[in-house]
Amino acid sequence: MLNVALTGNIAAGKSTVVGFFRRWGATIVDADELAREAEAPGSEVLAAIARRFGADVLAADGSLDRAALRSKVMADDAALADLNTLVHPTVQRRRADLVREAEQRGDVLVVNDIPLLFEVLDPARFDVVVLVDAPPPLRLTRLRAMRGLSNEDADRMIAAQMPAERKRARSQYVIENAGSLPELEAQARTVFRELRRRAATHALGRPAEILVLAAADAKDDSPALTATAARYTEAGVRVQRAAGKAALAAAAKLKPQATLATARAAAPAREAWEGAGRPGALLYFSDDPDPVAVRLDLRPWGGDRLALVEEGAAGLPPRADLFPSGKPLA
Repeated sequence: MLNVALTGNIAAGKSTVVGFFRRWGATIVDADELAREAEAPGSEVLAAIARRFGADVLAADGSLDRAALRSKVMADDAALADLNTLVHPTVQRRRADLVREAEQRGDVLVVNDIPLLFEVLDPARFDVVVLVDAPPPLRLTRLRAMRGLSNEDADRMIAAQMPAERKRARSQYVIENAGSLPELEAQARTVFRELRRRAATHALGRPAEILVLAAADAKDDSPALTATAARYTEAGVRVQRAAGKAALAAAAKLKPQATLATARAAAPAREAWEGAGRPGALLYFSDDPDPVAVRLDLRPWGGDRLALVEEGAAGLPPRADLFPSGKPLA
């Protein structure tokens, strides 16, 4: 699993990029959502906030009055630090739980949306850091126009965060958001494709060179085969498509590390595999797959997680990848 941190100063456009990544298939862990969950009515965190900042930060229904709280911490560094101390440990624990659950599910690409990544965490804890940035004057304009803030309040909100210039050198990718929405989407898509490639490589169970995708004939194809081909091609694996007995026999002689066959191609693929000395793992799609044989997450590529039957692996614990030395999933 590739564990990515996505960050950006206020009004830089980070939330828009998160929306793109979510739509394109990444698993998203949203720090703002986790904070709202931690500060829910009846929570220990909300009670601690009320003790520290006063009961007037609570709305009539017992929920957090975020505007009232913001007015108390916006110009007070010590108060803001106290608020972070109250909220962030709970958020971090919950994030760690969600990332662990994603890894156990076999998710391939997890993007953590963390506005204050550099201010409150160590970016080195993540495999990749993506920064969304925009010029400060443009961010000021957005704050005033979109949130109705005064110049003074907008200036204070921007000043409360670490300058983006200090974050850029510590980020592997920077998405510039100084133009139109289509321009932002194009940049985000370029970065997402690279993250997808890195995730595919990162998720490989072992160094692998050849994957054979086996079909019974030219009409025996499926979206899952296409998605699988895309994933492993991006990971640098040579993907060989083979349809029919002769093509399957020739492909098996390449000694692939794994062969994945459609249900219709299961018998000829097994015959070719055995004839070539059983090279690598042999797996099949099935109408009733054994879910403990292998699981493969293709969602970042636009598909669903696949459960596959592996020849000779009935009863083995599940693993995340097609290739034999992939780590078992809990």
